[in-house]
Amino acid sequence: MPTVPINGTEIYYETYGTGFPLVFAHGGFGGLGTGAGGNVPAWVERFSEHFQVILPDRRSSGRSGFPDMPHTMSLFASDIRELLRHLGHERAFVWGTSAGGPIATTFGLDHPDAAAGLVIAETAPWLSQDPTLLDKLRERIQVLATQGVDAAYEARREGGTVGLNLFAAQRPAASEEEQQQRDARRAAIQAQLAQVPKEERIYKYGAELRTYAAHLDFDATSRFHELKMPVLIVYGTGDTVYPDVPWTKLAEGMPNVEVRLFEGQEHGAASNTPEGETAILDFLRRHTPKP
Repeated sequence: MPTVPINGTEIYYETYGTGFPLVFAHGGFGGLGTGAGGNVPAWVERFSEHFQVILPDRRSSGRSGFPDMPHTMSLFASDIRELLRHLGHERAFVWGTSAGGPIATTFGLDHPDAAAGLVIAETAPWLSQDPTLLDKLRERIQVLATQGVDAAYEARREGGTVGLNLFAAQRPAASEEEQQQRDARRAAIQAQLAQVPKEERIYKYGAELRTYAAHLDFDATSRFHELKMPVLIVYGTGDTVYPDVPWTKLAEGMPNVEVRLFEGQEHGAASNTPEGETAILDFLRRHTPKP
């Protein structure tokens, strides 16, 4: 399996196709069940006809390392930069979806010369604007920092899990079929967890909290105008994980930014529609640097 030591841990990655590089920064907040995990996104086959698609598992996700060290947004962006160097690339497109969106944004801010363009999909320029959720996260991360990972894991008994729920939205299900789909996903996750030794669940929960800590105070609204490379925003207006993001307003006066809104689409759906996929591919092909 292809792995490379980067910034103190092992980063797993796969590549598909040839051409100008496109790095995909996946969603999820680390721990169990994140990363590609052997499931190659369906869009890769089509995109790899035009680009070298690079699929890394972020640190503390999937088949990459789970280092016991502080995680920061700049560190996640640096991991991508060093992986590109390892593969012999000085520039690339970076497509970040959901929790990967802030990482793609940070890559553009920290490494502008290496960013040929950004796709920022299904996300926001912040983790959350819900103070209750953020406070709960801070409390749990503080337990991790002061009492250790075992105490943080046991805190789930009284305080429950914390963080954005990426598997079932907060809104009520719109239909019986949607509720059944949510129940099935939840059952599948619980079945997966039941097969994992408790020791692994504990240390990977610590990794999840370290990832949340990197996102906790991220807010790119005041620096978004610093992005000078081509940027495509893809966002579903029905997103209940990252709700009511004013992307059009944030992009005002930025001719390098294209905003594609998909009315009523829930989290994760917009860029996976035929229209969303075509919009992303068209954007990348229009902005691919000439040899």
